[in-house]
Amino acid sequence: MTGLLASCTPRATTTANVTAVPLLIKASETPVRGGTLTIQGRFLGGPSTARVLIGADEDGAGAFVIPASAVQSWTDTEIVVQVPEGVPAGGSWLFVEVGGRLSTGL
Repeated sequence: MTGLLASCTPRATTTANVTAVPLLIKASETPVRGGTLTIQGRFLGGPSTARVLIGADEDGAGAFVIPASAVQSWTDTEIVVQVPEGVPAGGSWLFVEVGGRLSTGL
């Protein structure tokens, strides 16, 4: 497109082949360590391109990274992980980072 309408054309930005911002919709009640956490959302990638961050501040900093060995299942819309022993307790944010792009937080 050229001219005035060209400036209205949406432009996708890409971060490590990720074009959509990962969106967290809902997480199960925070389980005790060793329990199961289910995260629902959109554009969650997969275990080879993404990671779950818990215990972060509202900007995603200072998070505990859930190890890949704790992942029970992972689809583009749902992640199920076993909460490891070292996870900080309560009052923190949950994020999913896909291809270097941080999700919305819960």
